[in-house]
Amino acid sequence: MISKEPRIGVSALVGLVAVVISFVGCSADEGTGGAGATHAPSAESEVAVSTNAEPEIDLLGAWLLEDLGGRGVMDIVQTTIEFDAEGGVFGGGGCNRFTGSYTFEDGRLEFSPLAGTKMMCPEAVMDQEDRFHQALGAVERVEMDGPFLLIFYKDSEQPLRFTKMDSVD
Repeated sequence: MISKEPRIGVSALVGLVAVVISFVGCSADEGTGGAGATHAPSAESEVAVSTNAEPEIDLLGAWLLEDLGGRGVMDIVQTTIEFDAEGGVFGGGGCNRFTGSYTFEDGRLEFSPLAGTKMMCPEAVMDQEDRFHQALGAVERVEMDGPFLLIFYKDSEQPLRFTKMDSVD
């Protein structure tokens, strides 16, 4: 049976390969500068160097606690913290509400003594809330890791890990 598909001749194939090789060779010379070529750094390389700075940390807004020092959190209990532009901080520890003030300068986060309600809740909820408040009283440093706010505190290798919320009720 005779095939009706078009065939590429050997000479046409050799010509196509030669054209591809010549384009690849030109691109390689441009990228490496070729023999003896010199050129100034491109704007792209300058941008890459300048983006190595630490990401800016924006505390403002409401944050939901997802991990408490590597021990996780109870899903049914929402532990939150919200920072406002005037230096106010408030939220909920899972059982009780709290309020106070904060300062954040030169990468250091400090809280005033926090005031809060004193309701009783199940023991596991109270334990999580107590550990959360103890951590807030021992903050060492703050970092951003992608969408996560990490608050590192004394006597823990793992930080408090928060995700941004739309708002706290």
